[in-house]
Amino acid sequence: MQIPKGLQPMVPSTADALAAERSKAQFSVADMHRFIVDEDTRTKTAKVEKVLASEPELFNVRREYFMSRKEKLDHALQIGTRLIELMREGKLASDEIVIADNILDINGPYGLHRAMFIPTLQNQATPEQQELFLKPALNYEILGCYAQTEIGHGSNVQGLETTCTYIPETDEFEVHTPNIRACKWWVGSLGITSTHAMVMAQLIVNGKNFGPNPVVVPIRSTKDHTPLSGVTVGDIGPKFGFNTMDNGFLMLDHVRVPRINLMQRYINVSREGKVSRPANVDPKVAYGTMVFVRTQIVRGMSQTLAKATTIALRYTSVRRQFAGKSDKPLAKNVESPVLDYGMVQYRLIPLLAQNYAMFATSQAFALHYEECMREMNNGNFGPLKELHATACGLKRWTSDVAIHGIDTCRHVCGGHGFSQFSGLNEFFGNAYPNIIWEGDNYVLSQQTSRFLVTQVRHLRKGKPVADNQTTQYLRKHLVDGRLAEVPAPAFVGRSIESLAADPEAQLDLLSYRAAVMASELADQMDEHGQSWNRSLVAMQRLCDAHSDYIVASYFRRHLATLPASSPLLPVLNKIAALLFLYVLEQHSSDLFRLPGRAAFTNAQVNRIEELLATIIEEVREQAIPLVDAFGLSDLRLNSALGRSDGKVYEDYLKWAMEDPLNSDDTGKAIRKEWFEKYYKPVMHGAEASKKAAKL
Repeated sequence: MQIPKGLQPMVPSTADALAAERSKAQFSVADMHRFIVDEDTRTKTAKVEKVLASEPELFNVRREYFMSRKEKLDHALQIGTRLIELMREGKLASDEIVIADNILDINGPYGLHRAMFIPTLQNQATPEQQELFLKPALNYEILGCYAQTEIGHGSNVQGLETTCTYIPETDEFEVHTPNIRACKWWVGSLGITSTHAMVMAQLIVNGKNFGPNPVVVPIRSTKDHTPLSGVTVGDIGPKFGFNTMDNGFLMLDHVRVPRINLMQRYINVSREGKVSRPANVDPKVAYGTMVFVRTQIVRGMSQTLAKATTIALRYTSVRRQFAGKSDKPLAKNVESPVLDYGMVQYRLIPLLAQNYAMFATSQAFALHYEECMREMNNGNFGPLKELHATACGLKRWTSDVAIHGIDTCRHVCGGHGFSQFSGLNEFFGNAYPNIIWEGDNYVLSQQTSRFLVTQVRHLRKGKPVADNQTTQYLRKHLVDGRLAEVPAPAFVGRSIESLAADPEAQLDLLSYRAAVMASELADQMDEHGQSWNRSLVAMQRLCDAHSDYIVASYFRRHLATLPASSPLLPVLNKIAALLFLYVLEQHSSDLFRLPGRAAFTNAQVNRIEELLATIIEEVREQAIPLVDAFGLSDLRLNSALGRSDGKVYEDYLKWAMEDPLNSDDTGKAIRKEWFEKYYKPVMHGAEASKKAAKL
């Protein structure tokens, strides 16, 4: 099927409209791209996209929109297998395969082997175990997954029911699923792929429970892939999204494995059944894989949201609706770009600011994680608790913003956002699990809040606390862990305009807000007897306030690396001010509740809303150059609405014509079959009935 020839040209053209938006740029898009995306990511992404472009037939993700789940899994396996072949051919490095997965948005069956099985071996296996398991895993001679979640246990890791019991007579562990509730569930790469599972199970030695620990359990033959004795394993079926991943279930019936299969870098079980740990080891180090994955989620969410904001901002800048309705109407009877309407700007431009902050945060937090891992590898586990608390908060903050942001982007694209060809629907389903897996976001807030309240309690009791970015602001704003009127915070008495222009004052206010919440929650729980359960709502607010500060701090720290004369700074400072005002506007009730002279007035909050609206309008003029700076290719966007050349409607119609139902070969046969089976009996049935009646 072809687009008819001789059609009149569209005036104004969507391609010309996008070019006009780009012409407004007040900075170098290339320089901005180099600033917000780290050099390693830029270099590797360019390399991977060149490799993918060399095999367009295989790496054509446009076909995904027309596939059944079985076809998607098959395509994902084709792609995953070819990527491993490219690694073996020396054309891709192992970490570049992950970049390829992200570009293609193909979360294939090999994904959890790379994302969780291998990192657990790298971080928690002894050298002997790494030789036994890690070496073949890196070569894909065995295929692994990380089996933690159970059908009846998700966030409650301590409540896992699968057991790993030491059998001294045979020097083995017996791994067992005692009931259906303990059935491993949702485990990625398990349903059809894995030969080995890193099973989190209650370690039981001599009748004593040492809590959940990871143990490698072979589950399928590496020769013919059949399940091994005592193993019941399969795929859990279709899901809301993420259907190129074989999430699976696993039940183990008294399966025996050698003692060496228990990860023993941080816990050791001797031949005699003696359990020991290295000095100063925090038992929570067994959850190190979860911290790693949360770090990866924080990093990934910046790219995830960038895809959605790029599509939505490009499309709303070329989509025209209504003449004379915007504050900046075009020529008479010429419809305005949707992005010129205030409600669309209010929904998208703050998302753009959050997106920029997420890019900076992901880089800074990755460095923080690497630094903490170096400390732990040297025997210092002191940073683990703060790293865990920050990872929980940032995983919640970034995934909440990204997932709700994708949905917002779908909405602002109107009816066309409902089409798969928008690039936002399959994508939304694939991204959505980030707010649930590796810790449900509502549960994770408790981890962050618990850490904050514990630090406040230590300060009140005069106990030593570690020196880190969290305790620094608690010490700054609290006197012996309690609120004090003197000295007043530095932001008190400042105009909203001066606050929006002063990075230090912004961080002062955001950190003060979090410190106040932490102190007040400690008061409620310790002095007024408020239960943990009744404190859960306050914990959500506290976690978000803490993360708002951490994100703003990382963002400002990243901006400070630019010289004061940088032509990028004017728009970046405006974005940072926008983000700050948006946080205040969204949480204005927190401002009214600040103690004493720090509390905001109605007039101040009104001014926040006014200044926010002004800055949103100003940033809107730079929106397209700002998303262009994300550097996302059309292959990655996989969207008719967000294509880089602006030829939206031409491509949209072309994609529809590529549907198998419309093609000249398969479509013709399908329509003929359906006409004979369904349409013909319906349309000609009445005539046949009349003839039969006459007879």
